[in-house]
Amino acid sequence: MKKVAIYSSGLILLLFLFWLSLDIGIVQLHQSVLSLIGKHNIDATTVWQVRFPRALGAVIIGAGLGVAGAVAQGIFRNPLAEPTLIGLSSGATLGTIALIASGASIYGTRANIGSAVLAAALTALLVQWLAPNKGFGFLLTGIAISAILTSIAGLLISMSPKPGIQSITFWDFGSLTLLNNSTVGMIAPYIEVGIIISFLVSRRLDIYSLGESSSHYMGVNPKRLRLYAIIGLAFLIGASVSAVGSIAFIGLLVPHIVRLLVGPAHRKMLSLSALVGAIVLLMADLLARTLFEPNEIPLGLLTSLLGAPALIVLLRLRRASWIQHD
Repeated sequence: MKKVAIYSSGLILLLFLFWLSLDIGIVQLHQSVLSLIGKHNIDATTVWQVRFPRALGAVIIGAGLGVAGAVAQGIFRNPLAEPTLIGLSSGATLGTIALIASGASIYGTRANIGSAVLAAALTALLVQWLAPNKGFGFLLTGIAISAILTSIAGLLISMSPKPGIQSITFWDFGSLTLLNNSTVGMIAPYIEVGIIISFLVSRRLDIYSLGESSSHYMGVNPKRLRLYAIIGLAFLIGASVSAVGSIAFIGLLVPHIVRLLVGPAHRKMLSLSALVGAIVLLMADLLARTLFEPNEIPLGLLTSLLGAPALIVLLRLRRASWIQHD
């Protein structure tokens, strides 16, 4: 009953926020949202061509980031293994910017998404290869690699004359302003694939949480599991970053919230992480564009304001249950 109540409440809240995202904004509607279905006037264009893809993109990307955070914390067995902190987002950003700067592609294309996915996967493999096996060395390695990749991306942006490369603020703090129906349609399959892969490895992640040696004796191949999980993370993070830039801390906060609600079993965590991630990002985007109209706050600033204090708390607590020993 508790699980049903949690999911039902979450779905109701998500639907309410989605409707609110369609209904309010800088441009005041003269008709209700429902009455605009099938219409072709200014209000209908505002809702279906501007607000709808932005709201739908927030739901899809938020779900992907929530799932990615849960998988990252499980596969790296670290409560702070959030895609932004461990370098995946920076890798995806660099992959996107490098392709645009070279002139081989432009923002919002499939080639751009593919480049971001590949770069995210290579970054995760690099961090895993360089990082010490114990303690918080993995996290520190990820932060260092992330800083290097972000600096390279900033240099490419500053030197590139390409108009579609966007600004460093867009890539560092994230924004849903450039989303349209075409872009959402292109990234959705990638995020769907990433979520499917994540669910396929979820039960093995439960076993892997016992440690590499224990999981090996229980029939789980740790190296293969990490590879599959990294591929899933690359699809989730690469597709998201290529469209909206890097949005920090959702992947950190959401799994911790969900773990408190339904426990540590990954299959339960992933489904609820998708729902909570969608709610958090949709709510953050709604606040970002309405709090100080007509000015819009960079989305990543809001998520960072929420996530940074949580990071400090987690660093101080360092829950013993997350410190694994083989």
